[in-house]
Amino acid sequence: MKISTKLPIIHLKSIIFTTIVALSAINSTAQDKYPKDYFRNPLDVPITLAGTFGEIRSNHFHTGLDMKTEEREGLIVHAAADGYVSRINVSPYGYGNALYITHPNGYVTVYGHLSRYNDIIQKYVRKKQYEKQRFSIDVYLTATEIPVKKGDTVAYSGSTGGAEGPHLHFEIRDEKTEDPLNPMLFGFTTVDHEAPVIRGFCIYPLNDSSNVNGKHVPLWIPAVRREKEYRPETDSMVKVYGKIGVGVSTYDMGEVGTGHNGPYAQLLTDGGDTVYFSKMDELSFGSIHYVNGHVDYKAYKKESRTIEHSFQTDNDALGIYKKISHRGRIACTKGQTHHMQYVISDFNGNKTTLPFTLQSEDKIGTVYHDSLPGSIMLHWKKDFDYEYKGMLLHIPEKVVFEDMRFHCTTDTTSLHVYSSVYTIGDKYAPMNNTYIISIKPSAPIPDTLWKKGVVVQIDGKHVSCLGGTFEKGYMVAHPKTFGSFAIMMDNIRPTVEPINIYKNKDMSKSSAIEIKITDNLSGIANYSAFVDGHWILMEFNPKRDMIYYTFDEHVGPGKHHLKLIVVDNVGNTNTYETNFSR
Repeated sequence: MKISTKLPIIHLKSIIFTTIVALSAINSTAQDKYPKDYFRNPLDVPITLAGTFGEIRSNHFHTGLDMKTEEREGLIVHAAADGYVSRINVSPYGYGNALYITHPNGYVTVYGHLSRYNDIIQKYVRKKQYEKQRFSIDVYLTATEIPVKKGDTVAYSGSTGGAEGPHLHFEIRDEKTEDPLNPMLFGFTTVDHEAPVIRGFCIYPLNDSSNVNGKHVPLWIPAVRREKEYRPETDSMVKVYGKIGVGVSTYDMGEVGTGHNGPYAQLLTDGGDTVYFSKMDELSFGSIHYVNGHVDYKAYKKESRTIEHSFQTDNDALGIYKKISHRGRIACTKGQTHHMQYVISDFNGNKTTLPFTLQSEDKIGTVYHDSLPGSIMLHWKKDFDYEYKGMLLHIPEKVVFEDMRFHCTTDTTSLHVYSSVYTIGDKYAPMNNTYIISIKPSAPIPDTLWKKGVVVQIDGKHVSCLGGTFEKGYMVAHPKTFGSFAIMMDNIRPTVEPINIYKNKDMSKSSAIEIKITDNLSGIANYSAFVDGHWILMEFNPKRDMIYYTFDEHVGPGKHHLKLIVVDNVGNTNTYETNFSR
C-alpha cells in the first residue's frame, strides 16, 4: 500500500490555527509582566538590531540587544532611566568598556562596547586605573557616587572588547537575581515586517535501537519556501523508529538588511499536540553554558551550522522551555504517521511554519553497535576517573550532557612535545564545564624547566595553549572539550614591536605611543609601562595585538625615558626601553 506524503488540507489548517492561537496567548501573558514606558531608547537613532536576546553564540546565549550605530562609533549613549552608576568594567575582551546603571524599580541596565564614558565617569575610571596600575578594572560603586537622570549622556558607542563592529550592546537585568531579561518586553520597538527564515531541520535517533531511514545517524533536510510556508526540500517520506528528536535551523531577518538574528519563540507540534515550546523572555547566568547541549554541537563546530534541538539532553537545565512533552522525545514504534509542524516567530509576531511528516516503522531495523575498540561508558550523572599510559582524567558529574562511549588513544607527533599525544573522547561532544587532565612527561624534566611547561590542545596543525600547573610529576590543565593533548615548553620571551616610536624620536606631533606585543605559545599575562619611572596607562586592543598610551597630563614637554615590561604566562619576560622627546 502506498502511503501519502501530503497532509490533508483541512487537518493542516486545523493544526496551524490551534498552534498559533496557543502561541499568541502565551506571548501576551509574558509581555504584561514588565513596565512598558519606564526605559527610553539609549540611542538617539531608531532601534535597528544586529543581534537579538537569546541568540545562539559560541558557548553562550546572547543576553541583550545589539543596537546598530550607523556603522560608526561615537553616538551618544543615554541613561535609559533615573538611577546610579553601580558598576564600571573595563576589559580588552567581552563587553570592553561597559557601564551598569541600577534603577529604583529593581532593574539594572547594561551598556557594552563603549568607546569612552562621559567626562565625569571617564575621570573616575582613569583615577581607578592609576590607583590599581591596571588597564582592566572592575569597580562597584555606591548609590551616592555617580547618580544619573533619564536621558543623561553617560557614554559614547564604540566597538571595544569582543565586538566585531560598531554597535551598542544593551541589557536589562533583574537587580535581585542578576538574570538578564529580554529588553523587548519593556516596550522597545523595532520595524520588522519580515517573518523568520527556516534553513532546514534535522532528525536525530536518540537511543541505540532508533534509526532514521534505516540508519543510526542524524538526517539533515533542507527547507524551501513554497508560497506562504516552508516545506522539506524533498517530498520523500522519512521513516523512523524508536525515540526520535528533531532540531531546527532558523533565523530572523528583522528589518530588511539587518542580518541573521535569533528568533523569539519556537513551537513544535505533533498532530496539534505540543512537543516543544521555547521562548526567549529571560536567561540565567547560572545555566547559560547549557547552550552547548541545546544545539547540535558537532554541526555548529564542524559545519558552522546552528541547529537548535527541540528536545532536552539528559543534563539540560535551561529555563527557556515553556512547555515540553516527554523532554521533546517522540516515540515512533507503532507504525503511525506523525504530522509534525514548526511555528517560528519573532517578537513582532511575524510567524513562519514548516509542516513535515514522519512515518513510524513497525520493526526495529538496524541496532547501533559501538565499533571503537576499548571504549567504556561515561555516565553524565557520575564522576569519571580514568588512567591511561601516563595520563589521568577526572571528569566531574554533570560535565557532559548524556551518557556516552568514551575511548582514548596515544600517539607521537612531529611537533616538539615533551609527552605522548593523548586523544580522548569525541572532540565534538558538548560540555558545560571544564574537567581535569594530568599528563606525565615522556622523559624526566629538570625542576627548573617545569615552570615553562604547558598543556596544549592539538587540532591538525593548530596548537592552542591551555596553561597548566606542575603537580606531583604531572602537568595539570582544565580543558573545555575533548581532543588531543600533550605537554610543550615555552622558552621564548614575548615579542615587542614598536610601531611609531624609536630611539630619541620627537613625539610632539604624535597623539599616542603604539607598540605591538605578541607571544608564541602561552600568551601574554601582563605588561607594565613607565615613563621616567612613573607608571602610565597603556590600553590593550587584542584584535590588533596593540597597546597604546594616549598622551595626557602624565607626560609633558621635554625629554623622557620609556620602559615597557611584558611577561607571558610562564614567566618569560621582555623589556623594551627607549628615549623620546615631546
